Amino acid sequence: MIHNYKYTENAFLPKTVTIPLVQERDIFCKPVIKIGEEVKEGQIIAASDVSVIHSPIPGTVKDLCSINCPDGKIEKALVINMHGSFSYLGKKHRSEEWKSLSPASIERKLDGKGIVNIFSCTKSVPVTEQIKTFIRKKNKTIVVRLFDEDTFRITDSLMTQFYFDQIVEGAKILAKVTEADGILFVTSSKEIKARALENDEKQKIYYLGLDIKKYTNGFKHGIINAFNKSMRKTCPLSVSRYDFFVDSYTLYDIYNAVVFDLPVLTRYIHFTGNCLPASCFLNVRLGFTLRDVIQQLGGLTKNLEAVIINGNICGNSVNSLDIPITKYVKSVEFLSKNYSTDSQVYSCVKCGECRFKCPVNLAPDILYEYALKKTELPKKFVETATLCINCGLCNTVCQARIPLCQVITMIKNKMDSEDENEN
Repeated sequence: MIHNYKYTENAFLPKTVTIPLVQERDIFCKPVIKIGEEVKEGQIIAASDVSVIHSPIPGTVKDLCSINCPDGKIEKALVINMHGSFSYLGKKHRSEEWKSLSPASIERKLDGKGIVNIFSCTKSVPVTEQIKTFIRKKNKTIVVRLFDEDTFRITDSLMTQFYFDQIVEGAKILAKVTEADGILFVTSSKEIKARALENDEKQKIYYLGLDIKKYTNGFKHGIINAFNKSMRKTCPLSVSRYDFFVDSYTLYDIYNAVVFDLPVLTRYIHFTGNCLPASCFLNVRLGFTLRDVIQQLGGLTKNLEAVIINGNICGNSVNSLDIPITKYVKSVEFLSKNYSTDSQVYSCVKCGECRFKCPVNLAPDILYEYALKKTELPKKFVETATLCINCGLCNTVCQARIPLCQVITMIKNKMDSEDENEN
């Protein structure tokens, strides 16, 4: 399926973009421009202590409004009408030899580029902040996943297919800036044979082949378990959940930031679904709404019933076409009624399937009762929610269609907030 895609395309330029001020989990960027002010392509329009957002187009700031976002939340957003000349689009970008730069110099180049690590779409984090934390570790491994954790999504796999060399360079850049012990590329066993990929002891680069069709292999726990079973005794690297896990997409952004000095202005998105004339892999400006994308793709061929963002298992369904593309969007699927399912939530039937299916042995039904119905639980039991990997398997087997994974994420977020307040 992946190899049916022979090239990528640039989406049309939008007349208007809508830029949510939250592009990473729980990080609100404050506008640094005013309504009526003119902005350039790539200009910083909002910032926080750890992150920045750039204008994907030149134009005039039209409004500050509230909008539905791809993660289902309502956030403040800047609306920009396009006009004027571009600073990056259509320009020739001079490359820089990064290997002669010091780790501190590379880190400065990454600052202010707005790069988000989207190894997990449900918990995207600023790369520069993650680097600062990771540098302090003693044993450090960069773990690169070259495929998608959601088997219904192929975005990272397509990025690997089209930009493998840039992704490898991005991983080397990240390893240098963090002074990591080495790089572990995790990919399909078939991909290793197809590309004849071999371990490189000299450069401290290693490859781990997995059955990528086996679900949960793309999550941290699956990668760690596979490494411990097949490579722990022969590989000089160590891998734990505290290492730097990153996807191919994020490394492509790191490569462009350091080599070409480019901020994050666009996203490569896989658009698919039985409501579209054809699937495609488009480079879309941030803030481009789904409604505008549909017009470019030739309109809908069937009555739309559901829009799935970031995959059928790990993603979520949205109910508006005015939702904009953000940094954490990787795929969008447009489905008709025949392909959508009953979204009604029913009462738990106590079947226990969610417990049997959970790869980290949680009791999602009990955590759900605790969160929604305020049942009493020992603190240690509640803290097991932190082990959740957001695979969504509990949701897929739940006969009552209860959003178990989302509720457990709420518990984790609440615990994180409480820890931050205590500190």
